Amino acid sequence: MRSTARTWLIEEKIGLISKQELIDLADRYIADHDDFPDWMIDISTGSSLEFQDQLDLIIYPINMNDCKIIAQRMLDFLASDEISLKELGKACEQMYLSLEWGSDPFSHFIWISDEINLNEQGYKSTANIDQAVKEALCKIRAL
Repeated sequence: MRSTARTWLIEEKIGLISKQELIDLADRYIADHDDFPDWMIDISTGSSLEFQDQLDLIIYPINMNDCKIIAQRMLDFLASDEISLKELGKACEQMYLSLEWGSDPFSHFIWISDEINLNEQGYKSTANIDQAVKEALCKIRAL
């Protein structure tokens, strides 16, 4: 469960889900289980997760495995039309800002963010942008 909660926290940090959606996910988990970890209440109440193993995103920064999971989640959001390309670009920007500069995931997330931004501003053609973004996300998954 800790890895799922970590994914939720990263999704909220980069703007894929709202703070309220994060709280709702934790509340739903608590309501559906008789036994749950104390830190799930911390997520539900918006309390600090400082020093919580793998949940403190400062002490335990976003890693390669997280990037693969988030890339898949972004693909899922795109497939279900839960996110626009513009929103995805902003999430990719927040993602690369959270990563080690120059790492492979950093390079892919910054490329996606830049391509969408250039497309939004009219500097690049909109032809095949959806496919190019999906291919870049698949490359992250394959790292």
